[in-house]
Amino acid sequence: MTDIRWPLPTALTPPPAAPDAADAVGGVDSVDGVDQAAPAIVTARSPLRISLAGGGTDLPSYSSRHGGLVLSCAIDRYVGVTVFPREFDGRVRAATDSYDLCDGAHQHPNPMTRACLLRAGLHSGYQVASFSDVPSGSGLGGSAAFGVSLLHAAAAPGALSRQALAEAASAVEIDDLGRAVGKQDHYMAAFGGIRLLRFHPSGRVAPDRLDLPAASRTALEEHLMLFHSGISRDAGDILAEQNQRTLSGHDESLRRLHAIRSITHGMAEALAKGDMDAVAALVNEHWSLKARLGSRISSPHLQALHDRALEAGAGGAKLLGSGGGGFLLLVCPPAAHADVRRSLGEAGLRELPFRLTDEGSRTGRLPL
Repeated sequence: MTDIRWPLPTALTPPPAAPDAADAVGGVDSVDGVDQAAPAIVTARSPLRISLAGGGTDLPSYSSRHGGLVLSCAIDRYVGVTVFPREFDGRVRAATDSYDLCDGAHQHPNPMTRACLLRAGLHSGYQVASFSDVPSGSGLGGSAAFGVSLLHAAAAPGALSRQALAEAASAVEIDDLGRAVGKQDHYMAAFGGIRLLRFHPSGRVAPDRLDLPAASRTALEEHLMLFHSGISRDAGDILAEQNQRTLSGHDESLRRLHAIRSITHGMAEALAKGDMDAVAALVNEHWSLKARLGSRISSPHLQALHDRALEAGAGGAKLLGSGGGGFLLLVCPPAAHADVRRSLGEAGLRELPFRLTDEGSRTGRLPL
């Protein structure tokens, strides 16, 4: 169990050593001539992500036995959290998915918000507000980005490495809330970039940056599209069934997860070559394997949307995150974009334009 508790903005906790410069938490944390231990309004912004291959192998039920491998990309759509370090009545005022005024963080009705506040040490006398580019339950790692942003905004400037930030945010969901999720989303929100995430049986995570040739990166951006299915869901609820099957040694589930992990190697090779036809084929293969990992991952309606995208000209398609709804990721030749937009628009789906980003979580501070 991870037990990382938070150095508050007024703490004088010395920062732990970061493994390398890229691991240091970046942002506009400093203001010339200002005491960084002084109270401040802090806003943190963390990116959402799209997973191209390997999703599901990061769950501890699988990775602790076999090791997980995920290829994921951060996008320029975000979850932001602002922390104001005072509240007139000494209570906790939080505007997240709902607006709540509580005597203390322990009374907050939303489990995710409550757990983040408690782990961050924001027990009373704080105001918190969150903002997001997408609705909850969208499959883009929004819960993790929220956790990373809140913990980042609550931390003393420069006190934590990106690794520590990702581990603490994942501990909120895995340890504090007991959710059947992996650490992929938390690491992507903290680090950003295009990464090959290695989940070792020991629990160690290696977020290796995947540096693509410029032409390959451009081709990837030009081929990717996102459409919201119109359905929101709770990833933890859907993944619980997969988690239980894996823990019980269900042969078919393990075979599919082994195959999904293997696809990740092929995806990295295809991206390095800029072979978008191969990327599309692997995305389709990934979805075929993933859709049968649990009874709630797909449905006749969701499969029909997937098939409709392919019929309109997309080369590959899969639901992101745990499945069950959220966003549909397409790998689509640019020449077919107009036809795909028309077809999916007629089905009531809304597109989310985006680009890839190398930036992880960042903060901005305004002294009080």
